[in-house]
Amino acid sequence: MRNYTIISKVTIVVCLYLIVLAAINSFTGFINSKITFSGTVICIAGFCIAIVAIIFLENERKRKHQ
Repeated sequence: MRNYTIISKVTIVVCLYLIVLAAINSFTGFINSKITFSGTVICIAGFCIAIVAIIFLENERKRKHQ
């Protein structure tokens, strides 16, 4: 299950990176200028929910193996 922990950490880093990209795109429109502010908020909220879910599942997995 060691690989699961590594994959969880990589997924969290990817989500954080995508949150930063969404924030940059909302201010500059560099990536896609047609995405509205509400679309950006939805993207950021989705990535935050994904991070929380990954952390929750990782904590549950650790608790079961103790």
